[in-house]
Amino acid sequence: MTGFTNRKMLFSCISGLMFVLATSFLQAEEIKTPRSLDDRVKIELFASEPDIVTVTGLTVDQHNRVYVVESHTHFRPENYQGPKTDRIRLLQDTTGDGHADYIQTFYEGSTETMNIAAHPEGWIYVATRSSIFRLRDQDDDGTADIRQNLVQLETTATYPHNGFSGFAFDFFNNVYFTMGENEGADAELVGDFGNVYFTLGQNYGDDALLVGKGNVRIPALRGEGGIFRCRLDGSKLERIATGFWNPFHLCFDVNGRMFVGDNDPGNRPPCRLLTIVRGGDYGYRRRTLEPFIAVNAETPGTLPMTSSTGESPTGLIIYESDQLPADYRGDLLVASWGEHRIDRYHLTPDGAAFKATTQPVIAGEEHFRPAGIAAGPDGSLYVGDWADRSYPLHGKGRVWRISAVKPGEKQKDNTITSSDWQTRNAAARHLLTQGEVGITALKAALKNEDPRVRAVALNTLVSVDKLTPEQAASILQDKQTGLREQAVTILPEKLIELTKIAQEDPSPAVQAAALRRISAKSALPLIFKRLASPDKFMQQAARQGLRNSLSDAELAEVFSHADPTVRLGVILLLKDSRSTPSTSLLKQALNDENPQVRFAAVEWIGRDELHDFRETLIADLASKATTPELLKAYLAAIAQLDGVMKDWTRGTTGDWWVSKSQARQQAAQLLELPETSPAVLQQILLFLPANDPALSEAKLTEFLKSEDPGLQTETVRTLRELKSDSVREKLLRLANDEATDANLRAEALIGLDSSFAKNIEPLLKLAQDKNPIVSKEALRTLSGATLTEAQRTRLQQLAVADADKAAAVERIFTRQLNEKRPTRDQLAAWMQTLAGPADSQAGQRLFFHPKGPGCFRCHQIDGRGQQVGPGLIRSNGRIALNRERLVEAIINPSKDIDPGFLPLTIVTIDGKSASGIYHKHNNKERSIYNSQGEVISFKINDIEEMIPSKTSIMPNGLADQMTIQEFRDLIAYLLPEAGSNCSSD
Repeated sequence: MTGFTNRKMLFSCISGLMFVLATSFLQAEEIKTPRSLDDRVKIELFASEPDIVTVTGLTVDQHNRVYVVESHTHFRPENYQGPKTDRIRLLQDTTGDGHADYIQTFYEGSTETMNIAAHPEGWIYVATRSSIFRLRDQDDDGTADIRQNLVQLETTATYPHNGFSGFAFDFFNNVYFTMGENEGADAELVGDFGNVYFTLGQNYGDDALLVGKGNVRIPALRGEGGIFRCRLDGSKLERIATGFWNPFHLCFDVNGRMFVGDNDPGNRPPCRLLTIVRGGDYGYRRRTLEPFIAVNAETPGTLPMTSSTGESPTGLIIYESDQLPADYRGDLLVASWGEHRIDRYHLTPDGAAFKATTQPVIAGEEHFRPAGIAAGPDGSLYVGDWADRSYPLHGKGRVWRISAVKPGEKQKDNTITSSDWQTRNAAARHLLTQGEVGITALKAALKNEDPRVRAVALNTLVSVDKLTPEQAASILQDKQTGLREQAVTILPEKLIELTKIAQEDPSPAVQAAALRRISAKSALPLIFKRLASPDKFMQQAARQGLRNSLSDAELAEVFSHADPTVRLGVILLLKDSRSTPSTSLLKQALNDENPQVRFAAVEWIGRDELHDFRETLIADLASKATTPELLKAYLAAIAQLDGVMKDWTRGTTGDWWVSKSQARQQAAQLLELPETSPAVLQQILLFLPANDPALSEAKLTEFLKSEDPGLQTETVRTLRELKSDSVREKLLRLANDEATDANLRAEALIGLDSSFAKNIEPLLKLAQDKNPIVSKEALRTLSGATLTEAQRTRLQQLAVADADKAAAVERIFTRQLNEKRPTRDQLAAWMQTLAGPADSQAGQRLFFHPKGPGCFRCHQIDGRGQQVGPGLIRSNGRIALNRERLVEAIINPSKDIDPGFLPLTIVTIDGKSASGIYHKHNNKERSIYNSQGEVISFKINDIEEMIPSKTSIMPNGLADQMTIQEFRDLIAYLLPEAGSNCSSD
């Protein structure tokens, strides 16, 4: 296909469209253009209704022709007047004025069509929710002449957008495409042709089976979306990764690293930007219970997000061209349907994966609904737009073009050194047609100063096996980490020493890439060592190497290894192998000292409904459910064995199983058993609501007599929720008891609310306590209290007598702190100021204190708090942030806002406004969380606009609410040092 050259046809089509186009652009004047938040970039309307309606995806071919999926079957209203099937519309700007003036139907006849991708060789790949096929225009008349079916999904599920979806192509002519969760319904994928990578959603929790050429069958795990790959002829069908909800779209960077946008993981915001690795498990399972679902690596063996995204990431692309400003090159651009904006992500290495910083680039109002994003050969971007908040068809649709306000002078470079990725790839393929002359040029390109040129040369030479050992060795020493990782991933094994690289390369990402390919028992010592890495991507790579190296029987023998990280790796592999479980191995795992090993065993038993273990799980509850995650896991697995899944429906999410099972009753019964360990009792107090009848004041008073500090502490916290006079008296006696541990006394006095006058005098007395732990907590609890003049005088005398308490006293009087401290932009000075001894238990009390900075209102950790903002998940006792990044997030929270928690300001038509982070939406209302963790809802018809904000709802000045010592203590709680006073109770 080389463009439309039939002038008669062109004139006829344009003439026939003149009236329609005139109507279109008359209406276009009334269409509100989204705002560019970068003054170097502009967005302009390329096409709109009636020429194009209800867009679900788009692509651009090498001749700058835009192919747009126009849906007429997605929730089709009863009296809808449009075509009976979906169409692929072909749009072209033949005059260069930035608007589509040539529009026709390229193909029609499919239903529930989701996405489209143009392959460099001229094929147009199409995904409907239940099929993948490709189209070709042989006679160059702008309509498809050939259709070849590639993959079929045989299923009863019908929801339009949780089956197949997005595509990406690698250099080796593999096609990757995505598939959503398919309503959890049973499904069978049947492959014909193809070299295809694709994703599969969670299918609404039902089974699915992928069938490829030669009758290769791969189960699409029930309720889990996945990414798959096969050749262009349908052979070599294989799974790449699993654990997704609805992975709408995916893409590669120049070094072949894959990224996916996953929508609505478990109906829990945020949506996810994921770095995809072979064999990765990203945690989502639809047809299971909440304790076994991971969104950000909460369960053993699952991988974390690279970043959150805005709601409904319908398209993503790595920008690799020269139309937009140079600093966009290599960044990810993600289209968010639900939050009507396009965000830019800058990726930087983070261990064996990436971390991302982000900023919004384009923001529209309620009816800007991005649905797909693609780059044209000139480097501009095209964005599809569903154009309405309504899910059912509505007759509106747009395509927008994003370009530079002042594009640089574009050089005509069609060689392998071009700044445009597609041009480089095409030039490299062309060199292959030139025989030895081309191969020589490609080998020379391996030494080009631009790593992007070296990357495409490497791909090309590997594709024809023309790389010499010396050239491979040179590439493996390249200074650019991405290029080494690319080489380790694609080089033939004869040219690479995988074990040596996994051991010696300075980059964790390169080490991990080598580990995933290792298949040698001689490498087991290295693999075992890497299993103990704190980096979850490194752990996964080591498990992949272990999987390659040992059979299931050999893995079972290794389970007796002394290192718990090895035992965990083994049981995760055996669980995921779907082999017949070994009774003796599961019994051994249930008795393992490592809680993660026990969790994996319990999950396996519940998932596969291994009823022989029911009584064992019940018996083990009293002694083995020693963490919040384990208690829920045991109770959930027992519920699965008792048949709770019969009550599962496609709409059930969250902790629905708790009310449908005997979970609370079973937990409450453990309170009465003498054999229940203090550690388990502590978890039950966390699990049961404070008003549960089992948590009577008498029972809690009994637990206070325990000699276990963790149980005592959690009992006091539970008592504080009861708010009765008798409980107040108990807490007051405990706070005043000098023979009691000071930390427990401090927990007790937090229950003496200083807004009640009767608590002021007891707190003033405790503020003068000899123990500084108690006195400082009393001063913090007095914050905001209304004091008499005599009481103020007593506190002033206390501040004079004890300089360490002066700042806390000043806060009570003025609600401010006058300690000298750096500004929020002086991170290095803050790091120096915060150096010094700290108390993690005091930091824990500060985190949850009602008079503290309020961290618990938006963040959850250790089973407590609210999950409004990003969860604080511990690995080896520490949250994921390092000390510097944590301090910066507190002193300057708006500097780097996680896009899944990007604040919105909602303005109503009557002039009211509120700011917060996205909570949920439906067809009637939008909800946000405010800075207090409260949900505020607005009716859609009352909303004037929703404006993305660059100011975090995490308030500025949080550090100013804490004394320097309190700040140190908070950091010590979140990031305890090895051997420190860790406050895990």
